[in-house]
Amino acid sequence: MQLQLKNIGMIKKANVKIDGLTVIAGENDTGKSTLGKSLYFIMTFLLDINKVIDNNFTKNEEKRLLRLSKLIFDNQLSNKSSFALKTEVGFYQFGIKDNDVLHENNFEIKIDKDDLKLPIMIESPLVWNLSKFFNQMANIQSQAGMFGDELSIDYPFLLKDLHFRLMVGSAKESYHIEDEICTLINGKFKKDELGNYYFERENKKISLLNTATGIKYFGIFQVLSQNNYLNKNTVLILDEPEVHLHPKWQLEMAKIIVELVKNGVKILVNSHSPYMIEALERYAKKEEVPADFYLTEDGYIKKENNNNSETLSKIFEKLSEPFDTFDKMDSDSMENLING
Repeated sequence: MQLQLKNIGMIKKANVKIDGLTVIAGENDTGKSTLGKSLYFIMTFLLDINKVIDNNFTKNEEKRLLRLSKLIFDNQLSNKSSFALKTEVGFYQFGIKDNDVLHENNFEIKIDKDDLKLPIMIESPLVWNLSKFFNQMANIQSQAGMFGDELSIDYPFLLKDLHFRLMVGSAKESYHIEDEICTLINGKFKKDELGNYYFERENKKISLLNTATGIKYFGIFQVLSQNNYLNKNTVLILDEPEVHLHPKWQLEMAKIIVELVKNGVKILVNSHSPYMIEALERYAKKEEVPADFYLTEDGYIKKENNNNSETLSKIFEKLSEPFDTFDKMDSDSMENLING
């Protein structure tokens, strides 16, 4: 499956393969998160209408698409923005302009239902801090409908959707890693009698507001596993998972990510951590897991000569620039010492 984007936020053009493990590397504000949101956007919409797609939307379907684009991109799409999803059996493309959907294909194209995966995007482990707010929102939303115009309250849609997955389980089979996670964090996320989560360690109940942020991130994986979302029917989108993790735990996270991919979960990782990226590369090779690496630079997300090794070399070159600054500082200090 290929995700193709044009003029979405900072992204001028992107063509990214989503099959197994996909890693997008680069500096801040270069389009990594936007690509993750774009994948979530198109997969959520196609899954929501839940049927074979052609280029003849009903007005109701277009209304839902526009509502979803507002929730995810907050009306920041340009008149030249376009999204495309290419699979083995078809190609679907559309743009959004002046509150209308533009169908950029002029012939019937179909997306196979087997390609309709559930996207789950982990933007931040602070989703746990908003749990009570989202529970209140759920009551309001149940009356208005997910994309209904009646719901005019602004809220973080991606975090709201993740919260729903943490609260409500799936009937599908899952690859289970909760025991592995609990051993790693030396504790477990549990629900109390009111349905609110807390962290338990050595029989001590700890409020999630007082739980380390890194542990909260692993807790998301534990609960998603328990709720049967980690399976071949899921596309997991991880936005800079290293941000709240010690380098040692970044390696543990990379190991878990590769393990999930090996067991059928498709995963997109956005990262600017050389520890995380190298760990993903090494574990993917060790476990013989398909992996594709891309660099975000100057508005483009691409591989160097369609080659992972060349792309990784350029990624590490870009991410090592701070060390060049340290080397220059050391050189200046030595020169000052010599010159008195």
